[in-house]
Amino acid sequence: MKRKAKKQISSVESSFDLRTAIETYRQLLTTAEFELLTREIDQPLLPAIRFNPLKTDAHFKDFLQTKYGWVLERIPFCFSGYRVITGSGPEVSSVLEHKLGKYYIQEAASMLPVELFNLNDDEESVCLDLAASPGGKTTHLISKLSDRGLVIANDSSQSRIPALRIVLQHWGAVACAVTRFPGERYGRWYPEMFDRVLLDAPCSMQGLRIADSHVLRPVTVKESTQLSARQSALLTSALQAVKVGGEVVYSTCTLLPVEDEGVVDGVLKYFRSSVKLLDAQKILPDPAPGLLKTDEMEYSPELAKTIRLWPHRYHTAGFFACVFQKTAPLALPVNNPPTHNMEAAGFIELTEKQETAFSSQFNDTYGYDLQEYLSRERRVFIRRDQKIYLFPSLLLERFRDLPVQSAGLLLGEETPDGFQPSQEWISRFGGRCQRGTLTLDDHECRRWLNGENLGTCLSTDQVRYVIVLDQDGQALGCGKAYNKGIKNLLPRWML
Repeated sequence: MKRKAKKQISSVESSFDLRTAIETYRQLLTTAEFELLTREIDQPLLPAIRFNPLKTDAHFKDFLQTKYGWVLERIPFCFSGYRVITGSGPEVSSVLEHKLGKYYIQEAASMLPVELFNLNDDEESVCLDLAASPGGKTTHLISKLSDRGLVIANDSSQSRIPALRIVLQHWGAVACAVTRFPGERYGRWYPEMFDRVLLDAPCSMQGLRIADSHVLRPVTVKESTQLSARQSALLTSALQAVKVGGEVVYSTCTLLPVEDEGVVDGVLKYFRSSVKLLDAQKILPDPAPGLLKTDEMEYSPELAKTIRLWPHRYHTAGFFACVFQKTAPLALPVNNPPTHNMEAAGFIELTEKQETAFSSQFNDTYGYDLQEYLSRERRVFIRRDQKIYLFPSLLLERFRDLPVQSAGLLLGEETPDGFQPSQEWISRFGGRCQRGTLTLDDHECRRWLNGENLGTCLSTDQVRYVIVLDQDGQALGCGKAYNKGIKNLLPRWML
């Protein structure tokens, strides 16, 4: 950036607001477009949600509109994404379906990156989300793959791992594992191991929309330059980790060119014929190309294939995204990856005999054929102490020794009174059970969701841990049958 730009940023640090922020971008837009941008940021940003196809069907949109009186408008570049006009209805964060993980609240622009991958939902793809927390885009990637194959969700920050784990559990994802490593190392550890890599890079978050996670603040030239250096290193790692012919999506929630077009242009020049940009514009009904020049820089004409979402283009926060394809191996150093013995950590794969016996008992109790599910979706049972997990087979086949923070989905836990299915398994699969369920009327449902026990009696020889459903067939959670009724076992976050 020129000194003039640096002075422009630093001179407003003591009185930084949205009007000041957009002046940084005046020189990048025509007068007419700058006026459109100015008017756009005066308008409220509507909430947006993305449906969970693992837990919903084609009628879910109509269900929400009828139940809550919402008006849902589809996001142009995301089939499962909608803006929500709530009117007099409840907020999108307050309703039961959100607590059950049937949709994810996500700013519309953030739905773009995963949509740029060329994905088939029936393929067994191995994917890496290099900077994954809090996990919204990871759940999107899992959804696009119909929870098949394997998605490794990595984040370098220990403080951000719990949020990532919770989001994946809430989504009902099985084909996933969470790791905590500097993303810059993955390429050296696992060169050409992944079919696709997503890098939603750490950035200055200058998207011209204010939210709890996107605080409006001044950004110095030094900070943005340091960020762009890290972004380039992470993008290099992503390109090294992906297979030849595979795809890497790079995105940021900032509009500063040095972190967007500047990073992409630099990587293209450095790797030359080993990587290329695919045309991301084809996903959009109207083009929103990246910049080809600023006052300070000129970029490759290839940058027209990238997407720069100015807020006024699609009524979103500011965003940048593009998709690379690797065309040849990269001549970069490699290192041995870290290793960890899964069995030594207490995670033991059930034998075929144990698997068959457990599945048979589970089917007798709940009328759900776990054996068929394991075979069809390529899952395995993993036991640790009294807990049983569903793990993706690909994790054990390709990354058995990879140190993970978590993996798969908790199926449930052995107790002195029998096997208790987990809340995360029930919220995804419980509605498909043919036995061991209890459907509540509306009054009982309200009491249940308030954490109350129920006086409804069940014969204890039927089932000890019952799966509770509402009148719409939604699986709410688990209850424990005893001689006076049903004890409420809903986790605190559901109440």
